[in-house]
Amino acid sequence: MDPTRKINVLQLVEGFNLGGAEKKLWELIDHLDRRRFRTVVCSLGLGEEIKKYFEKLGVKIVLLPRRHQFDISLIWRLWKLIREEKIDIVMTTLFYADFLGALVGKAAGAKGVFSWETISAPEWLYPRRLYPYRLAIKFADKVISVSQATAQWLHEKRGVSPRQITVIPYGVDLSLFKPQNGSLARQRLRIGREEKVIGMVGRLHPQKGHVYLIEAAVDVVRQFPSARFVLIGDGPLRHELESMVADKNLKDRFLFLGFRHDVPELLPAFDIFTLPSLYEGLPNVVLEAMACGLPVVATPVDGTKEAVVHDETGLLVPAQDSKRLAGALLFFLKQPDVARRMGQQGRKRVEQIFSLQKQVASFEEIYARYAGHSKSS
Repeated sequence: MDPTRKINVLQLVEGFNLGGAEKKLWELIDHLDRRRFRTVVCSLGLGEEIKKYFEKLGVKIVLLPRRHQFDISLIWRLWKLIREEKIDIVMTTLFYADFLGALVGKAAGAKGVFSWETISAPEWLYPRRLYPYRLAIKFADKVISVSQATAQWLHEKRGVSPRQITVIPYGVDLSLFKPQNGSLARQRLRIGREEKVIGMVGRLHPQKGHVYLIEAAVDVVRQFPSARFVLIGDGPLRHELESMVADKNLKDRFLFLGFRHDVPELLPAFDIFTLPSLYEGLPNVVLEAMACGLPVVATPVDGTKEAVVHDETGLLVPAQDSKRLAGALLFFLKQPDVARRMGQQGRKRVEQIFSLQKQVASFEEIYARYAGHSKSS
């Protein structure tokens, strides 16, 4: 391959839904070195919520929606796209893209085919997904996992060979997420200086464990009546969660903000960040909170325990245990100096291990190596 030619990368994604995987894909594309890489984004049509953000990247966008449930013409249409765009690297995000991209990528002439696995979700193990995935993924060069825990899950539950798995942790833009005074953010949210704010960012979905936070809030408010709980995110559970808050007489203690584009500006309003998830890949919101110098209370699921060091950058409590969750939150509320110190340690940990710069550099290196552009090739 001519080393002076840009490497053509096809990012194949299920759709432009408002999910963590899609947002991280957008961020990766935005930060790739455009002097070395040319990106084409292909959506398989499952969602358009953040399509406009991908369009603003200034890269080529191609839509290949299914014409019906079992649309085998997609194989030919994707093959043709890879050939016409002279694609060197195919990377897939989310199941439908993983299946199709792995099957077609090498056959169409791509030098490297990668699947980006971002979550250890139980629905990925349903037979209708698992068996097609196991068939197709054998044709991929690498499955790129966001955490060691997800890598182990891929091997043990989804049957991927350990030799096929590479771990590239998520990274945080340290210039965007950083410790700063939260006075302005509190003013915007109409939260008083004396109030203690416990915040959470995540889809209002059973996975994230909001119900356990609401249950824990009963105990927290009993001892700290001025505590406020700020929930950023939207989803199918919103009405149910709002009703639960009202039933527990906590309506004036909870603030549902819905989906927000200004999370970096709002995080400094928090005193404590929490994420009582039932499962994760590597939760980017935890890394962002740590980058902002916030102490974290979370569950030790999957990659979360690789981000949060218990008793050093935060506290880890068992999943689905609202009493232990309340106890950890109360510990930080009663020990603000300890909370502050753990938040500072969290920032240092993200700087050392989880920076966006490190993540992007790792992707650029593996793309270049398979395309024949790396120094060692």
